[in-house]
Amino acid sequence: MFHTRKKLKIFPLVSATLFGILWAMSCNPPLTQDFSRAEAQGSLQVRTNQWLRVDQVSGNVTYRNLYNYTNRAARVGDLVQTVSDEISTGSNSSAVLSVDTAIGSIYIAENTTIKIRSFQIAPDNGRITNLFVPRGKARLQIRKFTNRGSQLNIQTPSGISGVRGTEYIVITKPNGNMTVTTLKGSVATTAQNLTELVNGGFQNLTVLGKPPSRPVPIVEDASLSYVIDRQATGTGRSIVLVGYTNPFNLIKIDGIERDLDSNGKFSLQLPAPSSLSVKVKVETPQGKVQVYEIPIL
Repeated sequence: MFHTRKKLKIFPLVSATLFGILWAMSCNPPLTQDFSRAEAQGSLQVRTNQWLRVDQVSGNVTYRNLYNYTNRAARVGDLVQTVSDEISTGSNSSAVLSVDTAIGSIYIAENTTIKIRSFQIAPDNGRITNLFVPRGKARLQIRKFTNRGSQLNIQTPSGISGVRGTEYIVITKPNGNMTVTTLKGSVATTAQNLTELVNGGFQNLTVLGKPPSRPVPIVEDASLSYVIDRQATGTGRSIVLVGYTNPFNLIKIDGIERDLDSNGKFSLQLPAPSSLSVKVKVETPQGKVQVYEIPIL
């Protein structure tokens, strides 16, 4: 397995210098413009002939733009093409977006937001698409680009993933942590001045405020272990459910998504009646689901 760890400069998260080194490592050209400049353009409502198109909607899917106060149900055929345009899905909802020039598709899971950061044109007329996923899960299937300058980059609160032709899953946890699961090709994850290449069959974790972890092989493990800690205090009893699962998994407790630490640990303070049960749903990045009914007695 090949790993690359490289010192880079970023401002504030990613820069032309960072991606110049990154794509040189993978025989690709650098970015021509950073996310910070794209964000500054947001109030200008820069519009190009680049876009994402809504191809499928299921359930509660919303198109929103905070600059022009648009907030409505997304429709098949909508073009998401202005800086700060976003598509959000609700519970038990999903959407499929296609990228201009038919380079691929983005499958958006429930409770996910995807936002336009910027569209740019490379010197060789390649298209650069910069997106932001502040929460949720997206699966990307992107073919190899015709132009060497073309890129598709996903920013999350904890880091950046950049591709030129691959299939992978990016997840932003409620606490801002990012997981990348690469099914085919190679994905570069960057945070805190460091870059890790995640090749097909591997995944890695980027904790908010820390550099990306080294990639590990993908394991479809939805198992859960737990302990129930009961303590007596001066004001009564205290019950804490402490659980462990693969740190790449998503977890919901009684329908509410919970955070996992880098070791896959979570904890939940519970009331102390005579009897209680908790429903825990564990889902792997590739969609394997296991539901656990935990009795609290």
